[in-house]
Amino acid sequence: MTTPPVECGLLSSQAIGRAIGFSNFYATGSTSANDFSHCVVSKSPSIRDKASMTVELHNPFPSTMQSLENGKVRDRGVALPNGIGPGYSASIVDTDGNIVGAKAFAWTQDGTKVLAIQIVKGAPGRDHQADAIEFARQLRPLLLTSTP
Repeated sequence: MTTPPVECGLLSSQAIGRAIGFSNFYATGSTSANDFSHCVVSKSPSIRDKASMTVELHNPFPSTMQSLENGKVRDRGVALPNGIGPGYSASIVDTDGNIVGAKAFAWTQDGTKVLAIQIVKGAPGRDHQADAIEFARQLRPLLLTSTP
């Protein structure tokens, strides 16, 4: 997920392309891994092309642990696998009830930092929830660790 070449200073271009289904895309956001805050990926820079994928780091997280748990219930989320949590993943469902993507949220034990990943209209035939979880797994040690 972080193998060069990278977008937004941190995310592997190849991993993004696999997850969203096209190799030519537009990524904007942070420019370095040290100061990473967000990355928005779309098919082109046109405002008509909505984001296909977003990765955001909330540091500090402006809400509470209870809001994270409430989000998990609202989203019908499932806990992240052992070693990746705390956090959850969930499908993104359109107004007709069709699964159109997935999201994953991971946070520090004290809830001071939150990593949010969303893949909307990802690559056909891929497990978008598994992709979001894998991004969380790879990014957790880089973005959600304490700095001395």
